[in-house]
Amino acid sequence: MAVKRPPAFWYETDVMKLFSIIADTQSGRAFENMGQTYGLSDEMAAQVTRYFLPPIKKVLARRSETVDGMVSVLEFLGSRRCDRVMEDARMFGHPRVAEEGERILAYLFGDNGHTAKLIDKRARALQVEPRVLDQMLPFIAVLAIGAVEKRTRRPLGAVLQRMAKGATAPRDLLNPYAALAQHIKKRDAAEKNGGRRSSIFGGLFAKPESRSAA
Repeated sequence: MAVKRPPAFWYETDVMKLFSIIADTQSGRAFENMGQTYGLSDEMAAQVTRYFLPPIKKVLARRSETVDGMVSVLEFLGSRRCDRVMEDARMFGHPRVAEEGERILAYLFGDNGHTAKLIDKRARALQVEPRVLDQMLPFIAVLAIGAVEKRTRRPLGAVLQRMAKGATAPRDLLNPYAALAQHIKKRDAAEKNGGRRSSIFGGLFAKPESRSAA
């Protein structure tokens, strides 16, 4: 069943906010560090990152338009700590970070065909070799999810407290995603058993502004 209103935080978490969070990481040198790794200027590394953020946010927003999709996104976010990884200047080119980025891309886009199209389109626009963008994309995915975590962790902790009426453990507030997913599943099941299935998000998130997701 489609949720009547997507959660507001996807609308409030616009692409430029995510970009700004990324730019502030690694003592403000994230794009410089990325550029040095891949032979690009920091300005070009920043532009490459900005070009890949909209499709990542768009997928998350679309998935969040259903109860099951929203639960999936929350469980996905709760299973990683990209917000910590992104602060490490040594992340670029690191094999384990690359593997994490590939897992993120697989979750978001499925088969490699979709990411190949993204890379090809942006390679033409940016005039950067597709091979370079292919190497960069897993790390950009980690940065993007880390920025989402930084942006949403505290507000979703507040949502969790309201849902649980204050009965939350400290660890749940540090990483509220999985706990919130469980509360949503329980509430949705109770509504179905009661013979109605209204939007569970209406009372949880502020009304989004009337603008489309990026």
